Amino acid sequence: MSQQWPLPVLSLFTGYGGFELALERSGIGVTRWQAEIDAYMREIEARHWPNARRFHDVREVSGATDGASDVRGGILCGGFPCQPVSGAGKRLAQADPRWLWPEFARIASELAPSLIFVENVPGLRTAGLRDVLADLASLGFDAEWHHFRAFDIGAPHLRDRFWLVATHPDRVRVHQQPGWLGRACRARQAVIEDPRASSAVGVGSVNADSLRRLEQARELAHQRGWSKRCGWSLDPAPRVDDGPTDGLARGGRERARKAAGNGIVIACAQVVAEATREAVTLL
Repeated sequence: MSQQWPLPVLSLFTGYGGFELALERSGIGVTRWQAEIDAYMREIEARHWPNARRFHDVREVSGATDGASDVRGGILCGGFPCQPVSGAGKRLAQADPRWLWPEFARIASELAPSLIFVENVPGLRTAGLRDVLADLASLGFDAEWHHFRAFDIGAPHLRDRFWLVATHPDRVRVHQQPGWLGRACRARQAVIEDPRASSAVGVGSVNADSLRRLEQARELAHQRGWSKRCGWSLDPAPRVDDGPTDGLARGGRERARKAAGNGIVIACAQVVAEATREAVTLL
């Protein structure tokens, strides 16, 4: 019997659950397991996914865990800690104790997902990506990757991120040519000539050209429903990246900033999820 959408989702380094929201909105996933070390983040998860099973640490997750059949063969997703590869740090990669990709790979080997979604900072491409690709290849996965900014799809901030999708040929069939992820993501982006216009984040000088480009992006976000869902705004007042939501702000503004800062931009993950659904067929 062939698999059907939605697949069960196991989320690692979950944060506030941005990946899960994107996968569910795209119709390809339903959240079953979440692993997150921060207690405040787990409170947020519990409100939105009361029936999901939660783990305090990714090291607790394994193929031997009771109920592993609930997520085996599904979707494995997460943004493992970026500090080892970020340009804002020392970029020690594998020498950094926060390099937790090996745990991600271990769980993939034990639970045999059909699809893997990874998010990280662009610095992963030059520090650590070889290990990621080598581990995925050893497990039989093919991988596509691309990076783009939240600004490119209408957000009033840059937020450049790296996205990777891995597919297992025994469980899904990719019916598009290599490079499909990058092509699909570019097709969904706004046409913006100068994304680093300071007006994009509500500070600095404003001119007609920069406002026109921002209006293009905002219109795209409005048409696709992202503005309403994410709270994107032209309000120049300092705020959480995507506008503080009631759910995040319940724990206080500083905790809300941390939640948003560590989390993914849901609309960006949704672009990747929708592109994947178009490119693959479940076996």
